[in-house]
Amino acid sequence: MINTIKTLDERILLKIAKLQRPYLNKIMVATTTAGNTGTIWLLIAFPMLLNSTARNQGIKLILSLLLTGFMGEIIIKRLVGRMRPSKISEQEKLLIKKPITYSFPSGHTSSSFAAALTISLNYPNFAVAAFTLAGAIAFSRLYLRVHYPSDILAGAVLGIICSLGVNAFYLS
Repeated sequence: MINTIKTLDERILLKIAKLQRPYLNKIMVATTTAGNTGTIWLLIAFPMLLNSTARNQGIKLILSLLLTGFMGEIIIKRLVGRMRPSKISEQEKLLIKKPITYSFPSGHTSSSFAAALTISLNYPNFAVAAFTLAGAIAFSRLYLRVHYPSDILAGAVLGIICSLGVNAFYLS
């Protein structure tokens, strides 16, 4: 089963590599940069904290990001220890700085999906925009060859689970 997933991951990455174009490179670097340390999501959350009617939703958003980061970066990545595609092919030149952490699950994706679901649960009119941005950030990680598709899938699932947990248990 693991070999099947690995083979599928590599095939998908090869197909995505064929999409590379100079203009897309710039878009993907900008998109992934927006997801660095949850920056775009924090930029959305902080104004919410200043608004008394949106404060609880802003808190849920930040708690979702914190829980996702803790579970993914501190616990799961260290337990799994999966090398990134860019580490396996050391001669490959990346468009971004090589990440130093492990690959599984994708932190950009988990934080993006946690934020997108939290936004969607609290502001349904913004669901499409939130998930479109989360999906773009997730795809940028594949395009830039710093994650495998299974890292992205696991990140999305982790983010959704963490968001559901925070939104279910946070009493406003």
